[in-house]
Amino acid sequence: MSQESVIVFTIFYALLCFCIVYPSTEFESAGLTVDHIFSSRLGSESISFVQYHIRRTSLNLMVHSLLPLMYIRVYFMQFASEANPDSYSTVMVTWKILIAAVVLLPTLVATAIYYWSRNNWQNHPVAKHLTKFATSRTRFVDWQAVATSINDEYRRDDKVVIRMNPISRIVATESWVIKTGPYWINVAHQDDTTMIAYKSDTHEVSQEAFETVQFVNIAVRPIREEIKEFSIRINALDFKELQDRLSHPITILSSVKFHRSVLDRFVDVFMDQVSQNPIYRLDSDVVMENLDSCFACMQTQPNIKIEKHCLDVDGNGEPLPQARCCQVCNCRPMWCIECVAKWFASRQNQSERDSWLQQKCTCPMCRARFCILDVCYIEGMRRGVNS
Repeated sequence: MSQESVIVFTIFYALLCFCIVYPSTEFESAGLTVDHIFSSRLGSESISFVQYHIRRTSLNLMVHSLLPLMYIRVYFMQFASEANPDSYSTVMVTWKILIAAVVLLPTLVATAIYYWSRNNWQNHPVAKHLTKFATSRTRFVDWQAVATSINDEYRRDDKVVIRMNPISRIVATESWVIKTGPYWINVAHQDDTTMIAYKSDTHEVSQEAFETVQFVNIAVRPIREEIKEFSIRINALDFKELQDRLSHPITILSSVKFHRSVLDRFVDVFMDQVSQNPIYRLDSDVVMENLDSCFACMQTQPNIKIEKHCLDVDGNGEPLPQARCCQVCNCRPMWCIECVAKWFASRQNQSERDSWLQQKCTCPMCRARFCILDVCYIEGMRRGVNS
């Protein structure tokens, strides 16, 4: 086997292993995942959630432990078939320790799984973890009673299931918060747990559109010392869905800032764009203190004016038809920037968020057509804050 062939084979096998351990959407759609291939052995997650994940984690561990052995087997058989006896002997000496290791690994895993499965899986790490909830302070007598409670609540329609990545999910039921992983599950009882959002990060999806992705890291801290703390990382847009299912609010540290919805993100981008537009100067006979509150929120003074500034041309510089041209709005300042941004978003096609900023809207009062280039901050009033 040439060196180039070895490199190609190794890269191909590494990619295959990565897709098995960390399956992509394409692999899942095609049913090429361990869970799907062995679905008949795993049973139904919706009926027996805990037992399903006990079997799933054990199966994942067994299958993944076999991957190095399969690599050595295919590689060594191919090498041995092409090598001369002297070279074969040399390779055997060099690879002896590695071969022993990759053979020993699945053997140890199989032995551990056999031990776990005895007495109805009561030795499995998941079962032992659930046993910690069966104390004198609870109504649970053993880990199976805890599992029954989780299974019953998982069958209900009011549960929340959030996919964090291809191998992990967060499940929130009436009483439980559960994080599933490839080889384990973390469980916390909501009555004995505090949840703290301690970090957020933002990633740009497109520089041309306003679309970004924000993630929030949340620490799940059980009050009981015997239950280990764990963390979850979810899309910020899923935060409200998770919060609504919890019996206690999630504590958000003051340093953590994130948009809880697509609309929140759009409002910020809308305001940033408006800040680049010309400033509107009030007539000298108009005093800002005499302006009414924003007609929509009634909580802050109007701080923008719709005044036509766009050129009524398309992306190629061609004149727009009259029906698509912006119009003059003669309304006095009546709205704050946040309310105008929300109004603008509400008038757009909700399935085409990437193009919202390029679209037009009508004035809430006079219905004059305008675009984002026609929205101007009033001089001396950049951003009002709705409290």
